[in-house]
Amino acid sequence: MEMVPNNNVSHIPHVFDRSGLAAISDFDSLEWKETFDTLESDQLIFLAKENEFRSPEYKWPRDPLHTWSRAWEYPYVWHHLRRERALWPSHLRPNVVDLGSGVTFFPFSAAGMGCDVTCIDIDPVAQQDIARAASCIQKSSGAVDFRLRTELALPFENMEVDVVYCISVLEHIANPEMTIKEVARILKPGGLFLLTIDLDL
Repeated sequence: MEMVPNNNVSHIPHVFDRSGLAAISDFDSLEWKETFDTLESDQLIFLAKENEFRSPEYKWPRDPLHTWSRAWEYPYVWHHLRRERALWPSHLRPNVVDLGSGVTFFPFSAAGMGCDVTCIDIDPVAQQDIARAASCIQKSSGAVDFRLRTELALPFENMEVDVVYCISVLEHIANPEMTIKEVARILKPGGLFLLTIDLDL
């Protein structure tokens, strides 16, 4: 049987529709540039309010979007979150967990597309800063809240969550296997787990 080439551009894979390492050429793609520009705008809005919520003892970068691996990781996760959100009716909001959130613009960006985001972290400073940020960042179609992780178990019931994303965190956790088991426990059947890790080869 003769194979006929399919010239339908809708079958061209999106630059984010694969797993594995990002290539330098990926940063030249229109998909990455458009997504990065959107997130850069979101981060600027977040940082404009920083003096209202940022604790001086917070030790992580205040501008994570421009750090070496997150320039790819945030757009990658945002693309898949947006795709998942599009599957939901507009009046329903997915229950999303930011695992190892720190204090960044990203959960607020996800809330802006209509997700309810719960940030999880072991840092009490992140707990207070996220709460303050949630009260001063412009309200969107979704909500952002925080739960402190004080033990190995994640603070959710079985099958409570629609999406979990974990950006550059799992590789820094002492017991990653237990964390993966916990993610599986809290996700609903068919739930989405978005994982990135910052391996420098």
